[in-house]
Amino acid sequence: MGILDNAKQVAEAVHEIHNLELYQRVLSLHSDIIALVEDNNQLRGKVTELQNTLTLQEKMTHKPPFYFQEGDPTPFCQPCWEANKLAVHVIFSHDSVYETRWDCPTCKQMFLIRKNVPRPGQVMPDSSGDQSWMR
Repeated sequence: MGILDNAKQVAEAVHEIHNLELYQRVLSLHSDIIALVEDNNQLRGKVTELQNTLTLQEKMTHKPPFYFQEGDPTPFCQPCWEANKLAVHVIFSHDSVYETRWDCPTCKQMFLIRKNVPRPGQVMPDSSGDQSWMR
C-alpha cells in the first residue's frame, strides 16, 4: 500500500469520527503528500533526462565545425549542442565546386565548408616547399 492510499484511509477514518478540525488537517496533509509525490516524479524525470544527456555527451565527438556520433554520418549542429545540449542533425543544403552548405533547422545556423579548390583568379601557394613567391 502506498503513501497516498494510507493518507486517504486516514482521511476516511477521521471523517467517520466526525472531528472536523482533525479532518481538515488530514486533508491538508493529503494535499501536501500529493504535491511531494508530483515533485518527486518531476525530479525523477529530470534525473532521467540528465542521465540521457550524459550518455549522449559521451558519444559525441567534435570535429569542427560539427559534432558527430560513431556510425552516424550526418553531423550535429555545434551551437545547439554546446548551448542547449540538443543533438540536432544539420541538413545538407547544397554542394558546389567551392563549398558545401549545411543548415540547422533549429537555430537556423548556416555552415559553409570551403573546399581547397582555387577560385577563378585566385593564386594558390606553391606547394614545392619554397615559401617565397619571388624566385
